Amino acid sequence: MNTSLKSKLLKNKSILALVVLCILISIITPRFLTLSNITNVLNQVAVNAIIAIGMTFVILTGGIDLSVGSILAICGAVSAVTIKSTGSIFLAIVLPIIIGILVGFINGFVISKGKIQAFVATLAVMTIFRGVTYVYTNGNPISSLPDSYNSIGNKMIGIIPLPVIITIIVLIIAYYFLTKTRFGRYIYALGGNEDSARLSGINTNKIKTLHTLFVVLLLG
Repeated sequence: MNTSLKSKLLKNKSILALVVLCILISIITPRFLTLSNITNVLNQVAVNAIIAIGMTFVILTGGIDLSVGSILAICGAVSAVTIKSTGSIFLAIVLPIIIGILVGFINGFVISKGKIQAFVATLAVMTIFRGVTYVYTNGNPISSLPDSYNSIGNKMIGIIPLPVIITIIVLIIAYYFLTKTRFGRYIYALGGNEDSARLSGINTNKIKTLHTLFVVLLLG
């Protein structure tokens, strides 16, 4: 391990802790570092990783979003019911995206125009859509989905699970938006100091709404 990599690991204690944990587990359980186990772990964390990428946008603006779990639940339920009733994978993907956009607009509008704290607004949306999901599904799991639909989460591209590839694509897109576009710079400016960002000519309400739409779109 070169000096620069050591220094980066020491500066980022969370990464250092992860590396130490992986080393300890691999010593205790030799099968931990096998290819099958690594791909399984990556497949299991893919959905949470996509959510984390979206939450990065929220945190960079100095906000918080408590509604992500409930939005993910209603989008998943709508997707499952759609594929069972219509058999169309296209509709099963597009409808949750539309729902995500609508909920993102609601969050963004309430926070930016209603001047309500993000914690309070997203807590309310979380409670509302958790109830909506229970009513929509009657509190029952949705099972017996078509193999063509299940393969989205189980399909392998070579030795890499498809959800992992999707996560990598989402990560690249998010990285591009944050580092290479004006929108990304505005997000950093908004999180650094909202008043300064507004006085410098940035439409902070617009950025809040757009970044919320982008985040919830990832959940859809």
